[in-house]
Amino acid sequence: MPRTDGETGKPAAATPATTRAGNSPELRRVLANIRVLVAIVAATEAVSLSAATRPSMMLAVLGYAAWAGWLCWIELNGNRPIRSMLTSWVDAIWILLFAWLAGTQSSLYTLLLLFPVLFAALSFGFVPGLVISLFAAAGAGAELLARDINLGKLSPEIILQPLSILILGPLVAGLARAGVQMNEQISVADRLLGAADPRLGIKRVAETLLRAVSRHFSADLGLLLIWLPGSDARLFRCDRNGRFTELDGELRSALVDALVRLPADVVSVHHHAHVLGRFPLRYTSGFDLVSKTPTNAARTAVQDLAEALDAHSMIAIPICRRGPHPCRLVLESGHRRYRSHDADLLAGIMDQLAPVLENAGLLERLADEAMATERARIGRDLHDNAIQPYLGLKYGIEALARKADTDNPLRTDILALQEVALDELHTLRELVSGMRNGAAGGDDALCPALQRQAKRFTELFGIDVTVQCEGNLSIRRKLAAAIFPMVSEALTNIRRHTPAQRAEILVRADDNDYVVEVRNPHDIDSPPEPFVPRSVVERAESVSGCVVVDILHDGTTALMISIPKST
Repeated sequence: MPRTDGETGKPAAATPATTRAGNSPELRRVLANIRVLVAIVAATEAVSLSAATRPSMMLAVLGYAAWAGWLCWIELNGNRPIRSMLTSWVDAIWILLFAWLAGTQSSLYTLLLLFPVLFAALSFGFVPGLVISLFAAAGAGAELLARDINLGKLSPEIILQPLSILILGPLVAGLARAGVQMNEQISVADRLLGAADPRLGIKRVAETLLRAVSRHFSADLGLLLIWLPGSDARLFRCDRNGRFTELDGELRSALVDALVRLPADVVSVHHHAHVLGRFPLRYTSGFDLVSKTPTNAARTAVQDLAEALDAHSMIAIPICRRGPHPCRLVLESGHRRYRSHDADLLAGIMDQLAPVLENAGLLERLADEAMATERARIGRDLHDNAIQPYLGLKYGIEALARKADTDNPLRTDILALQEVALDELHTLRELVSGMRNGAAGGDDALCPALQRQAKRFTELFGIDVTVQCEGNLSIRRKLAAAIFPMVSEALTNIRRHTPAQRAEILVRADDNDYVVEVRNPHDIDSPPEPFVPRSVVERAESVSGCVVVDILHDGTTALMISIPKST
């Protein structure tokens, strides 16, 4: 199944909007200040050198201090922050110069080479820091070797200082990146925790989290499967342009089946590329969330999912693992290669955000239970206070109809009144039954109700109303109860504000929405002014829908109501 990114829009995520800790202005300012501190330490050490070495060393230290001060000024006040990798190389060369000038009088300058390693690792990653450490160790070793050759002797201690840089450099780089990743994980999680309000429900929380995470990790496609106890599986999708939808139908079923086959405790990374543009190469790795040990338990399931998504680089993370069905987060990118540290970072972020999803599901479930209880109470009240009087009215009209002979001029009106009372009683019974049972499943409740309303409207006001329903519309009773008043209001507006003698109601289901269209004719020579049916719009917005009024040139006014199926 190929990706459908919707790439016709503006590529909002084509350039990564990644707010990594290594790119943060605060970290760059800290590193600039540390450079100034290194210059101060070098100057302090230069004072303790011999009189012959001190002048040249002080000149070198002043040069480095000017370099460090300029970088610090740029970061604190400039509009163009310094992000070049060359800055760490320049720092290393300056400190190697200090070590060469100091000779054997001080070994502190050699240890200062760890600072360029720290700068590179914090700003650009572990590998640049490792490269700088190798360069610093090689440079220090070459200086010591050249000095001993000039002195005419080779000392075995020559390797101690370069060896210390070679050992401590990767360690400093690794610790620096671990600290940056932990800081990034905390900052991203804190930002999302502030934006995701569990009181808004599962869909709004999923939208906030999926958009933010997809943008942060430069994903072209993000999938979030939420399957909490006591609820059905819900699958949400976000593309590279930030468009968020809840999937349903066959696509949802296929993806859910692929996602639930993933192990509940394994984070996986998958890559798919072509060597020399022809030979396919697939690579899948993973690690256990608890023990952090590598594992290939998810290889087959991840490769099947990647094939279904046509994924080039993909991360699959289990979240909310305490439930019977772990939730899943999947990110896929065609231009960024995800690595294990990306998966580890994402797993840490989602581990902190999992309680938000669980709380949102719990609050939504409590709200549904409270609504069901209240509906049942209102249904009982309606049964006692509305249906019973209607039954008395029905029996009274039936008795009056039996008394009226066939030649009585009022018999036709009495029978019509009896039919109206029966229809209203049927509608009330259906309403009360749905409220008392708390029915939320799908059925065909809307179309029969609209047909009865159309018949009643025609009889009362003489406006011919027809209803057309396309296909088998399985609309939940709660949603049908929300749509019905909108259609009734639209028909009332036609009666009040237009001379139309006929109207048409069209009901259909699109991929993601239920669409109800109410049409009436207007005079082609004098079409109505554009208008907004405020009450209909307010009702539609209360169920996340929208209303569009289209005044067509063929003499038809069409009011279109779109309600998401996931409402």
